[in-house]
Amino acid sequence: MTKFITYFNLCPIPEPKGFLGISPDKDEGNIITTLGKNIIIVIKISTQKQIRSWSVLEKLSSKVIYDKKSEKYVGVFGNKYLRCWDEKTTELNKCKKLKFHKYISQLISYGDDTLVLYVDGTCEPLAKAIESRKEEVNISTNQQLELSKKLTFTKASVYNSANGCRILTYFERNSINGDYHLVRLPLSAEGVVMEPPKRFKLARENLSVTVAGAAVIEGEGVPMLLTIWSDKRMFILNLGDEVCPERSPGSFVSLLTQLKVDCPLSVMGISKHFVAIYGANHGQEGGSLLLYNTQFKVIKTKQFFKVYFNYSQLWSVSDHIILAMGQNLSVVKYQVLKEVLSELLGTQVSNDYQTAIEIDHINEEDVMEECLQYSKDVQSHNEKEKEEKDLKIVEADGLTVPFMGAQEFDKELNALRQLHLHVDVIPDHRLDVPHINLMSNHNDEGFSCQELQLIAQQLERVGASEHEITEKLLTVLMKANLVEDIGVCLRRYTNISEKILSKTLNYILKKYTKEKSSKTNGTLEEPMEEDNENDSQEENAEDEELHLGILSKKPTSATPHNPSDLENILNTLLACSFDPETIAKCIRQDMEYKEVVLLLEHLYDMLTSEQQEYLEDRPTLYETSTDYELQLLRWFGVFLNSHFQKLALSKEVALIELLFKWHELFDSYKQEIVELQNVAALLYNIVERKTNLKEKSSSKWYSIEEVYLF
Repeated sequence: MTKFITYFNLCPIPEPKGFLGISPDKDEGNIITTLGKNIIIVIKISTQKQIRSWSVLEKLSSKVIYDKKSEKYVGVFGNKYLRCWDEKTTELNKCKKLKFHKYISQLISYGDDTLVLYVDGTCEPLAKAIESRKEEVNISTNQQLELSKKLTFTKASVYNSANGCRILTYFERNSINGDYHLVRLPLSAEGVVMEPPKRFKLARENLSVTVAGAAVIEGEGVPMLLTIWSDKRMFILNLGDEVCPERSPGSFVSLLTQLKVDCPLSVMGISKHFVAIYGANHGQEGGSLLLYNTQFKVIKTKQFFKVYFNYSQLWSVSDHIILAMGQNLSVVKYQVLKEVLSELLGTQVSNDYQTAIEIDHINEEDVMEECLQYSKDVQSHNEKEKEEKDLKIVEADGLTVPFMGAQEFDKELNALRQLHLHVDVIPDHRLDVPHINLMSNHNDEGFSCQELQLIAQQLERVGASEHEITEKLLTVLMKANLVEDIGVCLRRYTNISEKILSKTLNYILKKYTKEKSSKTNGTLEEPMEEDNENDSQEENAEDEELHLGILSKKPTSATPHNPSDLENILNTLLACSFDPETIAKCIRQDMEYKEVVLLLEHLYDMLTSEQQEYLEDRPTLYETSTDYELQLLRWFGVFLNSHFQKLALSKEVALIELLFKWHELFDSYKQEIVELQNVAALLYNIVERKTNLKEKSSSKWYSIEEVYLF
């Protein structure tokens, strides 16, 4: 999954327009911030502490970078001087200045190499540039100065292509005529330009639209150009070797309705299929930072801000997004794990910001644009369309003309049932046609509360993700004390966040402990009161319940639950997929020590019971086995890690006896593994025809007699 983990302010920015940018330092986790034209600070992101800093009298014209080959920091002064220094340098003004005949736009650091990009659009490696500067060349200083004032280069970066070549890309804006281009330069392994540059004009013919944001992102072996326009459309263009500049801006992919496109957007690619977008919220105050997935065309996660700033910049360093907005430099840490399609679907909201007429108009334009954007021969297209009309084919509409016959429908329905999908054929009395609902768990029987069933269906219909749906529903269900429907929700959805899974486990366990305590005449202690965080969550859940109208269905008195039913719901939760490291942190905050001990006992009983009630079969999100024993052992590892210190320091006799039982259980597993390893080796030799079997074998694992009997 992909998500934002933390957000914090790194340092203030004295002059936002004078902020030149950031670049990676020599040590991982550190960044070089060129806060102003005279201030350079190296900051460690994790601790937010200043490592070293320099101040200079002359003004810097671009951000400072660290060159790994020379192990020096390099800065450009006044577009025509370079200074190189190391970390031990204290007085930067005394460092030697290297004068260039060409004006330098900026320095580009990639891997262990550094490129020098000049104001005329040419580039060369840093070492070669320092040597070639000594050569006498006839270059007009006035012409160089004019170019530096007219042309602005931004977002220069180097990408590796599938064929091993390197591609330099940067955006060029002409301040005089307003032209906006993307320049693509192929480089050799040494950083030398191999071919003339290709210039892609960022404009759409015959349309008065402008670019709201643009960035080059990683693609499938070749970089891609992503552009967002003032009509909310997003385009992607593959920047391979065969691409022609006339293909700009590329293919239409989707509409960006979550942000205002009439306000400046900051766009930056952060990984293979993800791009970060910062802009103003649509229809409300503040701004948002979005992670957009270019593979599935959805917005994956969001970070909201109370205030939006027109001037903003984005950088990506390791697993951190650095956002300069206003007078603050902020850091958003993100995590990109294995992507699951069920996670990505529904993470963007519907087009609620347009009226029905606007939506239809936009959709019609999108269809036409998608069909005609690469058409070079309009006449042939019209002839083909005329031929199709002459065929006079009556299209199926599902009402008068069926899409498929009854036999084909039954065949597909049976195929879906064989995939263990819960299939409901629901008649629609308004249109007199059936609808089919497919759920991933065949144990899903629907919520007992009709209002909740309608809410869940509505959330699914508008495209909400399973993360969002389960967080809303489970929070309400716990507040409303609808235990049975909690089990329904756990069965209905596959992708449940570790945070809400931990809170649900804590809620079920408190119920289970209370039932067990009343059954044993109070031999166990009453469960402790929930912490302030849970109280705050309950208050938020109450507000949401009032909005959804669920409190009217809340039982007025405590409804007695069968302990076996609670145990079944607990086992349903234990069958859910989870990330061990993430859920261990949540359990450490949500659950008490005694509850963890009770769970360890429950897991042991499930593993050793002769009448085992196996966990429900359900889809898994991670590359792990869904085997009954392995799933329970993963939970054991989670509880052991989450409360290791308390378990290790405890001197309770009951806990020591329980842990000793677990120790004996693992010893038995270990012995079985050793025996199975021997059997596996023998089976391998048999398959390879290398086994020398004796006539009389005393081994109980294999013998000639047993082989002959089979």
